[in-house]
Amino acid sequence: MEDSTKKNIRAVNNKPDISYPCEWSYHLIGRDESAIKEAVKQTISDKDYALDNSRQSSKGSFVSMKLIVIVADENERLNLFDSLRLRKAILRIL
Repeated sequence: MEDSTKKNIRAVNNKPDISYPCEWSYHLIGRDESAIKEAVKQTISDKDYALDNSRQSSKGSFVSMKLIVIVADENERLNLFDSLRLRKAILRIL
């Protein structure tokens, strides 16, 4: 998937004006790569997505993964964020 998030966003009154549908990326931080993969799989079972390693902490305690998915509208984008946030394997979402 191509990262087209930036070209789909324009600032209007300090609130982004996003053209949907669009690719959206989430940076997921957790302790276990396989647990993050499983959490994403359980959360997004009906859509295609890309999930790649992004970074690992210097001591190896944390892993960051980049999730890219097509979202149809703001409601879907926010619901997906909330669903991922509730997974125990995902400690933080950016």
